Amino acid sequence: MKQIKIKYKHQVILYFALMVFAISLGFSYVFFQQAKNSKTEMLKFQMHPYTDLIYNYLTKEDTVFSGDFIAEKMADLKGILPEKMRFTILNPAGWVLYDNLSAGYLKMENHLKRPEIADAIVKGSGSALRFSETLDSDYLYYAKSYPDLIVRAALDYKTVVKPLLINDNRYRAYIILIFIIVIALLVYVSRQVGRPVSALKEFIDKVQQGKGDYDDIRFPDNEFGDVGERIKQTFRQLENTKQYKQQLTHNVAHELKTPVTGIRGYLETLLQQENIDNDQRRFFLERAYAQTMRLSSIITDISILNKIEEAADKFEIETINIRQCIKEIESDLAFKLGEKKIEFSIKVSEDLAIEGIYLLIYSLFKNLIDNSIEHGGENIGIYIENTKCEDNFVWFTYYDTGKGVPHNHLERIFERFYRVEAGRSRKSGGSGLGLSIVKNAINLHKGSISVRNREDGGLAFDFSLALKIK
Repeated sequence: MKQIKIKYKHQVILYFALMVFAISLGFSYVFFQQAKNSKTEMLKFQMHPYTDLIYNYLTKEDTVFSGDFIAEKMADLKGILPEKMRFTILNPAGWVLYDNLSAGYLKMENHLKRPEIADAIVKGSGSALRFSETLDSDYLYYAKSYPDLIVRAALDYKTVVKPLLINDNRYRAYIILIFIIVIALLVYVSRQVGRPVSALKEFIDKVQQGKGDYDDIRFPDNEFGDVGERIKQTFRQLENTKQYKQQLTHNVAHELKTPVTGIRGYLETLLQQENIDNDQRRFFLERAYAQTMRLSSIITDISILNKIEEAADKFEIETINIRQCIKEIESDLAFKLGEKKIEFSIKVSEDLAIEGIYLLIYSLFKNLIDNSIEHGGENIGIYIENTKCEDNFVWFTYYDTGKGVPHNHLERIFERFYRVEAGRSRKSGGSGLGLSIVKNAINLHKGSISVRNREDGGLAFDFSLALKIK
């Protein structure tokens, strides 16, 4: 048999409705008992004056209380006493002398054991709600003890007492009204609580169906909604990461294919052509070596990027003199700079130092310079300036006087393997990852970077680095 699945919000309504119903029943019982006791006391209070009236009227004359005498006197009070009220008069020994509703009252058994009579003898007055065997009905009794008589009044429970207790149904209306209001509030609350659950279910359904458009899913503006939004954002980040890694894998495979194919072609030529002369042999070896160096450069750059993104905490933090670092790069690239007749200018304070990762700071400036050397052209200038230092940050401007980059490409030049011109990095031997390393190195040092074309020609980078990253 298929199990019936109840929605979460309906479960909430059901559970709380049962709880409210149980509380309402308990409240109703307590309220009813209190009302019953209150009205019972009111009825006993109403009977009290009649017992006093009867006793005072009977004792006006100094006489022996006989059944006939009492019956005669009670007849005189007939117009005063309520018709529906039962009156019984007993002597102190508990024997009945008169009962207005029972013709055989003189034959009644002794009443000393009746609870209302027993209490009256001991306490002066007593009451009880019990069954009367004489009249075969339930009665509410009130008895009062006097020096030489006991006077008892009673009201029939079915015809007088009970209707009075159940006539006032206001409390039931109040309870029903409260119950309806609470149920309405429960429905409202359950809908509010159920909204994030429904939205989350819709989101999961879309994820399982492979639908990536989650923008139309709206979570409520509360804590549950915040959790839902975070889950949605996390899934979006995971999807973006997945797509990013897929694209990265494709790009890496594509970039590695070029040097590997080149190396293979040069080596196959050397192996298959035994009569090749020495000059050609050396040419092929040099080309194979150049492709090997390019392959090594790609692997090194990928390794640096992966370490920045996945294991940044593994880098060693040290004090770095920026000017000395740049001078070291200038020395390493002196041949290339001279070959292309590039003027190199450093306007950085000799004592400027930051707490950071030397490998990344070195890669940052080296990749910027490599980019200018490879793509800026010959007879250009490269300038590095320290523009300001404030609020725990140092600001730099790096620019060259080369060809620059078309404006529509500026926003994407920091992407991995992005090329302004198809094959540009392959022809120059670059990995296509240099500027991506630059941006990630700056981000790791809590800085920011922007790029622009200079009016006088060339490309300019404005960036900042934190003086301390920890």
